Amino acid sequence: MTQEKAIFELLKTFSGLIHRQPLFIANRLDVDSYHLTFLDKNGEPLNDDAELPDFLEQLPLILPEISDRQKALLSMPESWRDSLYQNPESAAKFIFDINGHNRPEIVNDDRFKFASHASSNSEESSETLLIDIKKYDLDALNDALPDWRTKHKILCATNVNDQTDYSLCKSTTLDLLQGQFYTSPSLRDRKKVSPSLQTLTELLVQLQNPDVEPSELAETINQDVSLSYKLLRLINSAFFGLPREVGSTQQAIMMLGQNKIKTWASLLSLSGIDDKPVELRVVAMTRARMCELLAKYYKGQADVFFAAGLFSTLDALMDSPLDKLVEKLPLSPELLQALLEKSGPAGSALRDVLSYEKGDWDAINSSPIPSEILARTYLDAIHWAKELNSQIQS
Repeated sequence: MTQEKAIFELLKTFSGLIHRQPLFIANRLDVDSYHLTFLDKNGEPLNDDAELPDFLEQLPLILPEISDRQKALLSMPESWRDSLYQNPESAAKFIFDINGHNRPEIVNDDRFKFASHASSNSEESSETLLIDIKKYDLDALNDALPDWRTKHKILCATNVNDQTDYSLCKSTTLDLLQGQFYTSPSLRDRKKVSPSLQTLTELLVQLQNPDVEPSELAETINQDVSLSYKLLRLINSAFFGLPREVGSTQQAIMMLGQNKIKTWASLLSLSGIDDKPVELRVVAMTRARMCELLAKYYKGQADVFFAAGLFSTLDALMDSPLDKLVEKLPLSPELLQALLEKSGPAGSALRDVLSYEKGDWDAINSSPIPSEILARTYLDAIHWAKELNSQIQS
């Protein structure tokens, strides 16, 4: 086990829940950094004098394992925050969510910044202001923005969870956005299917054909030169770690099996949609991997679970209702049930994954899978997706 992997495994020893959300640059929808929240096993905030976890000292080294950014917004107990101040110099930069608490005095250390909440009673200055978008309409936002701007360098909207919230934010001069809005379809933006998306849909139909022969599958993939290149490049990368190089799509099918090649080809095809945030591709990978890891607990087929997580993002990727999209694909009854009803073994896993992604801790605590297992599979999934996305982008 490499040192980096060992450090990441240390993070999984935490007995509570860890949640990660992207902070988007408002005018580009590129990820600026991630917000990491640390909670107890019931999803409640930890006490400010909470015992220091074993991983805390290594957090600056853990961060690159779950993020491509060397900074993070942290919601954590004061005791943890105070301990991080004592850490040796590192490249990581932390923004602490003080959430109404007084900002501690730190002299001449650019590694540590602070974020306060617009709804808090604290008058303490901070670099970043977190604004719960659900508490404001457009007029109230526009009235408050000039005053906020004089006191804070960065204005970040939180709870931007649907396209209505996103439209509201686009009407203002906010800097960062946090929420689930990018995982929902923008139905008004795409009134008709573009030729490229029509081609993609036809490709997905062919890839999901349960009766396709290996030679036909290879021919389908090879018709898209870019897809076949990306597929072979990925399969031959260190990410897969195969014992020998794969020289053709046909050989890849024989070595890995049709189902795996169908899945990987579908993932790479969907990752090519270029008018969506890259983070949506990361979400698709994370959902797919977490569902796959949960297959053993729900006693299901890993390939079906992986596909359920992957195709759950189709509506957001293609700006169309999910039921309309999947009716065009020759998916198995089990997979359709999982996607449309969130029922059956794969559907139950997908429901857990979506609940964790949204931070719906009541739903997590109602799952038949213990929350500590869900927390570990979530961390494994975001680490895996980060590594895979880096490979695809390289």
